Amino acid sequence: MYNTSTLLFTNVTPTSVVGKIIQFPLLRIIIVILFLIPVSILSYFIGPELYQQLREPFYALIRYGRDLGLLILFMIAYGLYTKFVERREAHELSLNKFYVELGVGIILSLFMVGFMVLLLSILGYYKIVAFNPIKNLTDALVVQMMVGFSEELLFRLVIFKLVEEFAGSWVALVVQGLIFGFAHIANPNATLWTSIGLVLSCTLLFGGAYMLTRRLWLIMGMHWSWNFFQAGVFGMANSGTARPGWITPAIDGPTWITGGSWGVEASYVTIVMQFLIGLYIFRKAVEGGQLVRPVWVRRKMESVTKSEDSVASSLNPLSIDPKEMNS
Repeated sequence: MYNTSTLLFTNVTPTSVVGKIIQFPLLRIIIVILFLIPVSILSYFIGPELYQQLREPFYALIRYGRDLGLLILFMIAYGLYTKFVERREAHELSLNKFYVELGVGIILSLFMVGFMVLLLSILGYYKIVAFNPIKNLTDALVVQMMVGFSEELLFRLVIFKLVEEFAGSWVALVVQGLIFGFAHIANPNATLWTSIGLVLSCTLLFGGAYMLTRRLWLIMGMHWSWNFFQAGVFGMANSGTARPGWITPAIDGPTWITGGSWGVEASYVTIVMQFLIGLYIFRKAVEGGQLVRPVWVRRKMESVTKSEDSVASSLNPLSIDPKEMNS
């Protein structure tokens, strides 16, 4: 695990007023977004309409290549931000053990989605109507890869990390959880409850997972594969949006357990399950020393530590200059 204060927070100690303004963590949320905007603009100009006349499989290959290329460009843009603004390497994008953390995230989400599908099937609320072309799987895999990556980059690596640097982990958890949940309020079939449900289920699950590893890959694996298995494989609505999946299901049952038109994310069972798993992950992160105190508390603790070291040094005979002893 990383020492957050030395590897994931800014290495710049500004002396000028302008420098202090630039290095203020909450302002850096805007600065890092400015670094990412050019890639977003590029994605708009190289949209599918440019090559939609192509036949398969060329259309799919170009679209998949486009999304993968944009993902890499987003990583480069974020790395440029950390290099030139925070003067550090982007350790949160380190490829060290990325396949392990990505794999754990995928397995965890497969377990959660699979459990819900099994439960609904046993109760007679989920029935398979038809199987669709495999292309629906590959389309969903790539689409949800970009959704998982971009949302986790924004909500955890930008909002959570920079709020945490200033106000500590507790405040950052609440802020990113509320913003993430209510950012989906404009989705199709959204209600106040669906946003509250996301806040309850994902605040500790995703925030805690980032704190545990201090890298993108575990939370990306969880987010990406949850969407993929829910919508791409089992054909359920994903945050209110219905997309063609590999399976066309018939889902009929109480909304409190099926999630209704929002998807299984709004199920009370899902929310409780994700909250408990998130609580466990968060506890492991805290036990691993990943709970960050607010900046003013950290500065006070550093001041006390330096003062104690100074006193200890003055009382230590070995700290006396040998020349002074000889004189």
